[in-house]
Amino acid sequence: MILSETGLQKITSKLFYVAVLVFLFPLLTNTWMVTGDGPCHLYNAKVLKDIVLNIDKAFYLDFYMVNFSLTPNLWDHILMGFFQVFFSPSISEKLFFGTYILTFSFGARYLCNSISPNSDWAVLSVFLFIFHHLMMKGFLNYTFSFAASFWVIGYYIRHINDLKNWKIAVKLSLLLLINYFMHPIGFIFALAGMAFTTTAHVVSILIKPNAKEILLTFLKKISPLALIVIPSVLLYVSFIMGSSFSKPLDWNTLINMDSLMTYAEGERPYSFLAGKFAIVILIIGLINRMKNGPIIHIGDGMLLLCLFFVFLFHANMINDSMIGGDRLKFLPHICILIWMSSLRFFWWFKAIINIFSLVLIFIFAFLRYPAYAEASAWVEDYMECEPLIKPKTKVLTLNYDYNGTTADGRLIAPNNWTFMHGTSYLGAKKPLILSDNYEAHMHWFPINWKDQKFNFYNATGKDGMCFEDRPPRALFTSYADKTGKTPIEYVLVIGKNEVHIAHPNTVEIDSQLVAKYNVICTSKSGRSVLYGLKE
Repeated sequence: MILSETGLQKITSKLFYVAVLVFLFPLLTNTWMVTGDGPCHLYNAKVLKDIVLNIDKAFYLDFYMVNFSLTPNLWDHILMGFFQVFFSPSISEKLFFGTYILTFSFGARYLCNSISPNSDWAVLSVFLFIFHHLMMKGFLNYTFSFAASFWVIGYYIRHINDLKNWKIAVKLSLLLLINYFMHPIGFIFALAGMAFTTTAHVVSILIKPNAKEILLTFLKKISPLALIVIPSVLLYVSFIMGSSFSKPLDWNTLINMDSLMTYAEGERPYSFLAGKFAIVILIIGLINRMKNGPIIHIGDGMLLLCLFFVFLFHANMINDSMIGGDRLKFLPHICILIWMSSLRFFWWFKAIINIFSLVLIFIFAFLRYPAYAEASAWVEDYMECEPLIKPKTKVLTLNYDYNGTTADGRLIAPNNWTFMHGTSYLGAKKPLILSDNYEAHMHWFPINWKDQKFNFYNATGKDGMCFEDRPPRALFTSYADKTGKTPIEYVLVIGKNEVHIAHPNTVEIDSQLVAKYNVICTSKSGRSVLYGLKE
């Protein structure tokens, strides 16, 4: 048994690195890691970086202003902006996602081993959640916040009896603050994880013979905890005040695990299987705990955290403006799989879990990675026109195909509007003002419109419709009259085909293009056409 356990530990430690490389592979083989909102984050990170470094500052501040509110969603702008000081937009994006993958994977291992030493065997199952639907929608701060929360909870567990050490207290407080500036959900995950871990530890003390003495000693040890969490909690409370709340959601979306699908064909049955796997582990784990003990373990805080997020999902008690129920779907499953590290399974059962998890990881990779390559190629298609766009100009994107279509007519991302903000990559290359900068009219992002009349949604919209409607509608030749700025210099049309030609929206757009613009670039595939303002 000891030999088998030791051998399993060595094997799973090696499989850990194999799995990490599997997730890094698409970053190493593609030009872009395309996600729905991700290009817009990359663009705004460049804008913020340029303003800070006084590069084209006057140009940007003629349209934008910096939002100095201490709201979440800052992290990816800071990290991507930092990378763009030294590297190209493409490399910076790869570095961002690579940092996320490493933070998640090593953080999951750190947390599992904090709960119970030698728990590498439990980590591979958590890896199933590195890539998911909301990540591919471009919710990058939300995604990164979970990776960070693993480190926060793990650090707290390891130092739960040492909080009077001021260095440890300061580090924990800073970790929570960083977690907050990533995204509120990850912050709540970390904070609630700490609370439920403490609860589990207190219960484990209460069942001991000399409980009173031990409990008083423990409470003295964690007495600095209130001071540690106050800064980040106050920021969270100030952010959440005044937010709206939404109604209960459909429980089937929690059970069926559609939130694990990214955007490739064929993912659904395996996402469903991953969800059921977590439920099976929960049932077997509870039976194992009743049979093998202990009655309570510090890792049971993760099980309480699971129940907490199931409750939040049902009640949808977190504001839907940023962190509604859709963002809660797979959190209970992650909690269960991390809780698994506290269980006393036989080595052969641990091996089965690892084999099953690794097989699922490779199946997802086989299904997803061709789609990721096609998505990168789709971006490269319209980036062919980027050299013909002059710096310090405005670009309106009219995208007819948010899912992306291959040359043979197959959808690249049938489960996701992956290319909704894809042309923001243009602005990461050079100083531009872009129509699809959705971030600029949302108060929780660092770059906002200086005046809402500059907002392309308002300035080019008509009859309550805009360039994001299906098909797009835009009255863009009157932009200068509405805003007092110069006319829009470029219009990029993507994915228009014979299905769209006769539509009234397209006819209206084409008449404006004929009157005011010339074709200056057509991609080799013909899917992307760039129009320049007539001189």
